[in-house]
Amino acid sequence: MRRSLRHSLAQELRARIRAGEWRPGERIPSEPELARQETVSRSSMRAAITLLEEEGFVNRKHGSGTYVTHRPALSNDLGRNLSVTRLIAATGLEPGTVEDRASAEPAPAAVAEALGVEEGAPVTTWRRVRTADGRRVVDETDWCRLEHLAPADLEEADSIYAALAARGLAPDHGVAHLTPGSADAEIAQRLGVPGGAHLLTIDQVDRTADGVAVLVSREHHLADAFTFTLLRRGPGEEEH
Repeated sequence: MRRSLRHSLAQELRARIRAGEWRPGERIPSEPELARQETVSRSSMRAAITLLEEEGFVNRKHGSGTYVTHRPALSNDLGRNLSVTRLIAATGLEPGTVEDRASAEPAPAAVAEALGVEEGAPVTTWRRVRTADGRRVVDETDWCRLEHLAPADLEEADSIYAALAARGLAPDHGVAHLTPGSADAEIAQRLGVPGGAHLLTIDQVDRTADGVAVLVSREHHLADAFTFTLLRRGPGEEEH
């Protein structure tokens, strides 16, 4: 019941922030005051505000108070192979897409090697900029073999995972490589940020359950728009 209450309180505070009751940079009322407003215990309100802080909606400053951040960070669990749309929607923000274009283009060397085609052979290339509540947060490019998905197959698609699954090619697992970097002029323009903005680039190859590579993707995530989490196992018996 306590867990349900803190989530309910967090949802209400989140809605008040989104409605503009407290603007970015403004201090929200103190925990005791908010607790009195909602007729709940201070500990329940503290737990709700902690949830908002973990989500990036507010920032506690010791001895000063709790302030609304200029933009909430999206929580990205790198151990879960979610589409960008589902990732954004899971945070309660509205996912969107701009600069959406699918075409047949020559395969770059790394893409050709992963998909098992000749370098320069035509592959379906789908490039999009993903938005969260209207803010551009991810520049995404997907590649797959033409015989698996043609550009026309993606005209009405929301998810390339769903489009592949509909053809019996559902991705079962993916291997990702993460590289920190900065936005060059092209990516900065597409994301609407200054050149040199910090990025986390995720290069991934997705395979079916029987090991067939069906998708290569490259996602440039704005570093200040996301918090990244990763489950690390161990240390295991060899450390004892």
